[in-house]
Amino acid sequence: MTKRQTKAQKFADYHAAFKCVLAGESPKRVTNKDGSITTRPSVTVEEKSEAEVLKDCIKWLRSRGVVADRMNVGAGVLSDAGFRKYGIEGAGDIIAILSNGRHLEVECKAGKGGRWSVSQQERAKKVEWNNAIYIIVHGIEELEYKMEYYLND
Repeated sequence: MTKRQTKAQKFADYHAAFKCVLAGESPKRVTNKDGSITTRPSVTVEEKSEAEVLKDCIKWLRSRGVVADRMNVGAGVLSDAGFRKYGIEGAGDIIAILSNGRHLEVECKAGKGGRWSVSQQERAKKVEWNNAIYIIVHGIEELEYKMEYYLND
């Protein structure tokens, strides 16, 4: 069963469709019904799975002196303790600290694209509000492109 759209989501869809019509393009949905946003690479990347992208990104960051670690998030039954959640909901797949002390979170998606969930969008707002960096990457090429500015800072 799918969730019904909120009024705000419907309004966003109508607004996006209206802008497309004015521009002479065919309307496209900005968000999915669950509020997630479909992502695509901003530069040409090799098509890899999310796990491969994650592994490559951690290796690349560490090779440049960045303290980078995997952030696991999930839930499950833990023996006698019952059902538990672990990790920080919406946090990037990689939590890192740049050499200048700035906090960085990298959300990795498969090379062909993925979905940016509502909890990830909310986390990104919190991170950026506090002068930290939150980026979405679909491959090592996109990570290099986006990090060029921050590593030369």
